[in-house]
Amino acid sequence: MGVKGFIEPGSTAPPRSSAASATMDRNLERVAWLMDRAITIPGTKITVGLDAILGLLPVGGDALTGLVQAGLVLVALGHYRVPKTVAAQMMGNVLLDVAIGAIPLLGDLFDVAFKANTRNLKLLEPYRQPDPGGSVPPTSGFAATRPVVFQPPGTPWGLILGIGAVLFLALALVVIGFATVVRWIIRMG
Repeated sequence: MGVKGFIEPGSTAPPRSSAASATMDRNLERVAWLMDRAITIPGTKITVGLDAILGLLPVGGDALTGLVQAGLVLVALGHYRVPKTVAAQMMGNVLLDVAIGAIPLLGDLFDVAFKANTRNLKLLEPYRQPDPGGSVPPTSGFAATRPVVFQPPGTPWGLILGIGAVLFLALALVVIGFATVVRWIIRMG
């Protein structure tokens, strides 16, 4: 008997309800959209998400987004039962995003271009269950089925803006602390 929630090698996974799979699909698409493409930079077709924004925080921001990305891989292993090779590709995307994302400025530009969560959703596409009507839910994401607007339905913007304000404050405190340390070093030298 295996651990609850995990399937032993050689056994078959119990069938999942199509409603549960559809809900999981929507939730994963929303997470990928929020992390990779939630905001369009005005005057461009460039989209950014929390991955790029949180990546501005030194080291901790990339570690936090890496945890979210690793969660997507764990869901892929647990819910969709993807093969280990696909999970390894997904984890490779996460590791690459976190490693390069930790490099100041270059990493932030990389986060904007690479979009690891969206890449991982595309890897997951063949393992998603069709709905009872026989069609597969759109995989290009929550925002790709309609034009990206600043406030898509179902997005808790109050929470997102609150978190953004706290992160902005934390970033401002880091900058102030850095400037204070630099001034102190200059005075001592």
